[in-house]
Amino acid sequence: MNKFFNYYNSLCTGANTPNVFSYDPYIIAIKQMLVSELQNITYYIEKLKDLNVDMASYTDKVIDFIVVMIINLDFKKESVFIIMEDLYNNRKKLEKMYISACDKAGIEYDLLDRGEDYTSKSEILRVLNEHEKNLKQNNLPFDKNKKNLYEIIINLVLNACNCLIELKKFNSDFPQAKNMVLKLLNSSNSPSLNENDLIDTIRDFSKCNYQIMKLIYEKIVEKFGPVIKTKVPLHQKKGKAILVSGSSYSDLEKLLSACEKYDINVYTHRNMISAFQYEKLTAHPNLAGSYEQSENNMFIDFASFPGPIFVSKNAILKTDVIRGQIYTSAKYPAYGIGKIENDDFSPVIQYALEAKGFEKNEKEKTFEVGYFETDVEHMLSEIINKYNKKEINRILIIGLSDGFNQKDDYVKSFIKDAPKNDYIISFSYDASRHNFCRINSYYDYSLLYNIIEILFDKLENVNSKLGVFFADCCPDVISHIFNLISLDVNNIFLGPCCPNVINPVLYDGLSDIFSVNEITEPLDDIEKIS
Repeated sequence: MNKFFNYYNSLCTGANTPNVFSYDPYIIAIKQMLVSELQNITYYIEKLKDLNVDMASYTDKVIDFIVVMIINLDFKKESVFIIMEDLYNNRKKLEKMYISACDKAGIEYDLLDRGEDYTSKSEILRVLNEHEKNLKQNNLPFDKNKKNLYEIIINLVLNACNCLIELKKFNSDFPQAKNMVLKLLNSSNSPSLNENDLIDTIRDFSKCNYQIMKLIYEKIVEKFGPVIKTKVPLHQKKGKAILVSGSSYSDLEKLLSACEKYDINVYTHRNMISAFQYEKLTAHPNLAGSYEQSENNMFIDFASFPGPIFVSKNAILKTDVIRGQIYTSAKYPAYGIGKIENDDFSPVIQYALEAKGFEKNEKEKTFEVGYFETDVEHMLSEIINKYNKKEINRILIIGLSDGFNQKDDYVKSFIKDAPKNDYIISFSYDASRHNFCRINSYYDYSLLYNIIEILFDKLENVNSKLGVFFADCCPDVISHIFNLISLDVNNIFLGPCCPNVINPVLYDGLSDIFSVNEITEPLDDIEKIS
């Protein structure tokens, strides 16, 4: 059970109580309906593109819709009706455009032989109930491996679309990546594709996904400046307060700008703490510090915060126990979540002004994040020199998890017990040991990728001697795994995940199909790297 459920991971509900995370068939059924209809739409977009019809605007529409699935799908039925009717109308319009284009070209058209009729609420409910029934009875249309490959495709599409939306906030576009996203989603329209074809398709797309995420980092640095090392206040200041969760620095910057006229302290939550690595964000006078009162229990953090919470649209959020005080810029907010439109944060600000806020100042305490580029360069130079002299055997990268989590015995044992001639790069805990370097950047995957690219470029045959260990599970961990695969990293180890991130069957699929290792015991895992 520990394999699929990490009590100290905030993505898991009830993180500090030993209860089992369970799927909500209703929410999963909604996702299946959305995916199915988006697949239908993508099919016609690709057909029209083959006929040289400009589909750029529809491509953007699909990407916007896909991002709806990033957040919790705990929608009220009224929202489900609006979403599905909108998708259905777009599908029918594209179908007509496709027929017309075929007639104009004098060729036969190839319509999908599936597609529900979402012209009435009763029909939408019928299909939704059918999906729920199939889930409960485990009626799967594909074998295990093919189902896993399709689920990986959906995860990669979700992350890529999320990144493309974020790029848009930086006034940047990546048309080639958009086209590849739709081609990947459309590949799931072909049940006749064999496993090897799907695997090749996923591997090809992973290279594109990696370029998307690299481009985002370049835009972040371009706008907010290079990474710096800084101390983040962890103490609360007396006064009104807003908490920001997610990972969109653009959304954070807009909220900070909206708060400048008010005496409101803005705090980051969990991975948003990385915003303090960028000088232009830290310079905002309203950015007060980071707030995390529990050991990775989001619900405790949110419930204990004496003000409103803003969640950027690119965050995965399970909100079934907290209602009313949360806001998001997502197009279709989940049930009980307030909607922010056109960057108008006045509802959040008004809530903060009316809430009690923090009643007193806490004793000062800080937490260091970021790094100096020269320190990273020195570390890499040391590793390259020692590896070439055969003074180190393996290069082990571990962490990229929350530095506040002090109960991760695996990481502590890993660092303590690893052979002394193995070099450890830690993105989490510090330690006093030989061949060791710690980087205070818990969520900076761009730095991880940069380190790997440099090592692979400078060292011969290092691939078999390098291992990456995901000690904790983040929402987009599947994308990061395939980014590493696209870089030809062979030794990837994955720690415990919650089923709303990686379900048990998919976990096995990552292992069986793509040779991703399950974390077991530190020394046993290390010895798997030959």
